[in-house]
Amino acid sequence: MLKKHALLVLLLLTAMTNIGFSQKRELALTIDDLPFVGESKNFHLNMIINAIKGNEVPATGFIIAREVTAQNLPVLRKFHDAGLGLGNHTLSHANLNKMGPEAYIHEIDAADKILSPVLTEPKYFRYPYLVMGVGQKKDKVMQYLLSKNYQVAPISIDSKDFIFNQLLLSVPQNERRNFLNVLKPCYLDFIWQQTLKAEEHNRSARKPDQAQILLIHANLLNAYVLPDIINLYKQNGFTFVTLESALKNGEEAPRPQTTQPKPNETISISTDPLMAWD
Repeated sequence: MLKKHALLVLLLLTAMTNIGFSQKRELALTIDDLPFVGESKNFHLNMIINAIKGNEVPATGFIIAREVTAQNLPVLRKFHDAGLGLGNHTLSHANLNKMGPEAYIHEIDAADKILSPVLTEPKYFRYPYLVMGVGQKKDKVMQYLLSKNYQVAPISIDSKDFIFNQLLLSVPQNERRNFLNVLKPCYLDFIWQQTLKAEEHNRSARKPDQAQILLIHANLLNAYVLPDIINLYKQNGFTFVTLESALKNGEEAPRPQTTQPKPNETISISTDPLMAWD
């Protein structure tokens, strides 16, 4: 009798293990605020590109068109020519909550004209601040995007890297390397906790195999930590996929909203969750 019970427990554990291994874990990497804002020599942007290429993972970047210059355009072409995706992030990192739909549509259109040499297909648009508006304002902008063959790029994992990056920038430059050694494990742990929450959301929605979409930014922190982020996911059984593949995984991708600062804007540090699912 005891042996029979032991055998049943063993079979149950084996079944649970097989279920765990059968669940797909896929992730699309997206990077907002290209090109690297506030830098003229492209050193850190090249670090990000090299980390992506060196680890052979797909990624999609979203460009603030007003920040494109003759100096950084070749690096954006390098991103493009590496087979990575590039999308529209408006002309000036515009906040739809602070303007009317006509002005916002102008931001998208102006950016589209500037970025046409490097935009990839399918065409993706990422709302700055993840603010999509409400009511008629939201509908008007969405209708315009559809008319221009843009797909909205949602996220499911918000790294909130702007909080950690602000902490890094607050440290004197000659002390940042040592401080990064302390900050990095905290940042990676936070990303992983966000990932576990996103997976739980998928399970609650009965879509356990839906791919995740990670949002990070082209900033100082990620220039140095991106290889560790990629390794974190690979070590935990994730496969990196394109944004196009991730969006095909589910009938409806999650579209969270969050609040975050403009590039280089000082913020008050808070670790309270800012994301709200539609």
